[in-house]
Amino acid sequence: MQQVITLLHACWSVLGQMSPYLILGFLISGVLSVMISPRWVEKHLGSGKYSSIIKATLLGVPLPLCSCGVIPVAASLRKHGANKGATTSFLISTPQTGVDSILATYGLLGPFFAWFRPLAAFITGIIGGLIVSAVDEGSQQKSEGTHDLPEEHLSFGAKIKSALNYGLITLPGEIARALVVGILVAGLISTFMSPDFVSQYIGNYYLTMLLMLAIGIPIYVCSTSSIPIALGFMHMGVSPGAAFVFLISGPATNAAAISVVFKVLGRVSAIVYITTVMVGSLAGGLIFDYLNQTFSTGLLATSQPACHVELSMLESISAVFMIAILVISWYKSRTAANCCTSCNSVEATSHPDLIIDVDGMSCGNCAQAVRQTILEIDGVSDAKVLLSEKRAEIYGKCSSDLVLKAVNDLGYTATLPQNNEN
Repeated sequence: MQQVITLLHACWSVLGQMSPYLILGFLISGVLSVMISPRWVEKHLGSGKYSSIIKATLLGVPLPLCSCGVIPVAASLRKHGANKGATTSFLISTPQTGVDSILATYGLLGPFFAWFRPLAAFITGIIGGLIVSAVDEGSQQKSEGTHDLPEEHLSFGAKIKSALNYGLITLPGEIARALVVGILVAGLISTFMSPDFVSQYIGNYYLTMLLMLAIGIPIYVCSTSSIPIALGFMHMGVSPGAAFVFLISGPATNAAAISVVFKVLGRVSAIVYITTVMVGSLAGGLIFDYLNQTFSTGLLATSQPACHVELSMLESISAVFMIAILVISWYKSRTAANCCTSCNSVEATSHPDLIIDVDGMSCGNCAQAVRQTILEIDGVSDAKVLLSEKRAEIYGKCSSDLVLKAVNDLGYTATLPQNNEN
């Protein structure tokens, strides 16, 4: 019973330390979602071999997209003319951090982690993009039978509503499960693992680095949920630099994303992408430990495991609000009939002209990317994407072959249902 209480206290402590910064990060992310739309990104990354790489990296660092959600956005960038270098930079830099995760990192791991993490994302993004530009650059022609959608102009009130909806509902709903798992893992490690576990059973410093890389590369973990897990690893005796390797490699990619990158960018660019993440995370971890040991006055926030600290009143209140946000956003994401925007040009009760099955979607960003791509196809008047049912409903007279190809080019698997009469 005592261990259960200790576990709950550890989880509550981690949640409380993250919550004030995470809520602020959610709100800023909501503002960014209105200010920086995918169409805006595509507009600024379509020209300039080297300037587009810098722009892609600068845009990618603050955007709150995971390694899953960034894939369709990157595929859309390619479809709209972005070069492979800029697309690779965006793929590498974006999932490593976001405004929400940077602020949460500051709250849980301290300022050194908080500034070093986006710096590593920026540097690895630039390096990956430059290498791809040198060895595998190629132009991308706009797909036939498609058209660009006009920019959506919202009133100030609509922008505020959209920002709050994304920051407090959509984004928390997408990371809720992963964040809860991350906090629980941190609590379990701090409760049941001894601080000398790594030195007792592994010992070798460089082997620990490679182990963190081997754990981080294949698994799916978002940049925010990786923070408490990294804290748990540090409790086990892993060096801060080794934990940093996980903070970079874990969010940057996963096994499913790697396979899609091969399809979207090709073999050479995909290999550069993976290699940059691996080498960049290891180099970042080594440099992190070197700096931390050189400046021995204490670059890290605390020397004690942060899973067991008493919370301030602000942190406790923020934790309660965070629980409410996660529960409400998770409930809305589960009960929403349509994860994308509703049909505007047709009645919701009208029968779709085409229905396709779409496998591989895992979040709202995936569904939104599929919908936007379908809307660009000539003849499509509107579309709905049902994430829970892995299905898209298309309104308007259009070519089913064009629809399937467009969605497949995003990295998903689109097929016609066996009972589809269209």
